[in-house]
Amino acid sequence: MIIVENLTKKYDKTIALNNVSMKIPIGKITVVLGPSGSGKTTLLRIIAGLEKPDTGRIIVDGEDILSKPPWERGVSMVFQTPSLFPHMTVYDNIAFGLEARTMSKKEIKEKVRWAANLLHIDHLLEKYPEQLSGGEQQRVALARALVVEPKILLLDEPLSNLDLALREELRYELKSIQRRTGITFIHVTHDQDEALELADYLVVLYKGMKVEEGPPRRVYEYPETIEAAKVFGHNIIRAYCSDKEITYPWSKGLVETNCTLIIPQHKIIVSGKDNCVIIDKIYRRNYGLLIIKCKETILRTVVLLRELDNYVIGEKIGIKMIDPKIMRK
Repeated sequence: MIIVENLTKKYDKTIALNNVSMKIPIGKITVVLGPSGSGKTTLLRIIAGLEKPDTGRIIVDGEDILSKPPWERGVSMVFQTPSLFPHMTVYDNIAFGLEARTMSKKEIKEKVRWAANLLHIDHLLEKYPEQLSGGEQQRVALARALVVEPKILLLDEPLSNLDLALREELRYELKSIQRRTGITFIHVTHDQDEALELADYLVVLYKGMKVEEGPPRRVYEYPETIEAAKVFGHNIIRAYCSDKEITYPWSKGLVETNCTLIIPQHKIIVSGKDNCVIIDKIYRRNYGLLIIKCKETILRTVVLLRELDNYVIGEKIGIKMIDPKIMRK
């Protein structure tokens, strides 16, 4: 494990990271998910040595790397914008990190070609950055980071500026590269789909605090905190919970609440007619989304795309909750 302990970082009165601790598996893809301002990039910059924390430790191979300069940490970082050297060819950009080492030109050439082949850019080695597309530039940046064979590769939303089709292509490439190299990837994003597709292990940050970590499916379907549920856009409902049943706020006779329910969108099932009404329906690429109002409570539920046209805005419906997470805090 890479162990992050009690990491705190402040910028004037703004707390970017608030006593953050986590355990990051070696040789896997850990994704750090969170909205803008949650501290994701600050965490990466501290690991890379570009920022110093106010308190805390980061333990790699049994020692605190915060006492080491950036070039001795075995870490490479890829940024949201590729930041290539415009006056250098693709070959020279990739080779840049190797030339400071005591390596022969033959060794450098072999490593550059290995990295270029890994990223499928071996045909671009003589071109300059301005001659490349955005996706090709990001591949060059990835090759430059990988060619030095780091222990840890930090990825600061490297796909966010790319179009959707290219983002999905590079997600697959990143997973394939990690499997082949065995390098520990720490990837930050605000995109839920990207996080769930890439992650072997998932960490959720919210307002500078770690609010969840674990296997991605467990974290998504059974979050332990309301803050993590908010990051995923789950339905969050105040209700009354007894040992035998749950009384929802749109049910008759509810006069008080004593629990909060977390219900992912796919765990609300449309069932018959009742006192809820469809107020909108949304077409997504792979599924439909119904916006439902039950008295004053707004809910979102997923339906099969082929069934979306069967529902009419203004139609009264009933719903069933599947395995809601009950929070009694």
